[in-house]
Amino acid sequence: MEGKMKAAVLQSLGNIKTEMVDIPKINDEEVLIKVKFAGICGSDVPRSMTTGARLYPLILGHEFSGQVVEVGANVTEIQSEDRVVVAPLIPCGECQHCKAGNYGLCDNYNIIGTGSNGAFAEYVKVPKNHVLKIDDELDFETAAGIEPAAIGYHGLQKANIEPGETVVIMGCGSIGQLTLQWAKIFGASTVIAVDIFDDKLKLAKELGADITINSKEEDPVEKIRDLTNGGADVVAETAGNVITQQQSILAAKKKGRVVFLGITHKGLDLEEKTMDHILRGEITVQGSWNSYTPAYPGLAWKATLDYMTKGDIQFKKMVSHKISIEEVGEYLKGMADRTLDFNKVLVSLEN
Repeated sequence: MEGKMKAAVLQSLGNIKTEMVDIPKINDEEVLIKVKFAGICGSDVPRSMTTGARLYPLILGHEFSGQVVEVGANVTEIQSEDRVVVAPLIPCGECQHCKAGNYGLCDNYNIIGTGSNGAFAEYVKVPKNHVLKIDDELDFETAAGIEPAAIGYHGLQKANIEPGETVVIMGCGSIGQLTLQWAKIFGASTVIAVDIFDDKLKLAKELGADITINSKEEDPVEKIRDLTNGGADVVAETAGNVITQQQSILAAKKKGRVVFLGITHKGLDLEEKTMDHILRGEITVQGSWNSYTPAYPGLAWKATLDYMTKGDIQFKKMVSHKISIEEVGEYLKGMADRTLDFNKVLVSLEN
């Protein structure tokens, strides 16, 4: 496919320009997709505005849905007009972790939209094995949430939730909002959502949380211990904050399980009472990274596709803004300097 397309191009740190660039040319093993919706990930904010990207110029965007417009000569299972989503992590396939099927732990991975051009553009090219077809019942807007939703599944799956248990979601941003929905699907009888913003907690209720706690107004650890007679069975930390990481450990009951999904980019100095609780309470603390397992991209992706198609995982309620390509730079800046009040921002290219 020849011609030009519109794209939001990160030229340098803090500098995003809307430009007309060449439509990507695919090889025999690739697929060209017309982007419908692309989500702005929390990681796109520092990547574009504070910490920097792997390379410049770069088109960001790794959470997206679209429709196939061209396929390479060796592509047989995907056809033009197919409605699709894309698993953006491209593992090297050669390191010990890839050979063990732990693709998300790859030592030399690329992610479409971070190490190569992504979906804040009218078209994006992807390797054929990363394309997943979606049913007609699943709308493109909801499908754009599959990648972050799979992260929530991957994290909670590690906690081995038993039906009837109490699960705390510490932090009600996008990942927290998706993770709390998985907690219900996994069988939690009670889901407690914790955040410092009332609007996030209100949405958490709409998405299935049974109890909400504003941790600016009351001590969440004390409240959770009171509500659960000693602590929650499982705590998922999705805020990526050193305060909530510590609170997550303290809010778990003895023999409880804590899963860290959020990224702080900081160290965690455990207080004496926190360390004492880990030891005396035999607390399990588990890290979770990405969402990929064999066979690539894995069960988290299959489950997310299934449950989103059935309507059991909701995403549209989470979308606070739908913007154009021309607005990407403005919104990323507003998200970085916190002048924008937002929940989930989607770049819309549906027309």
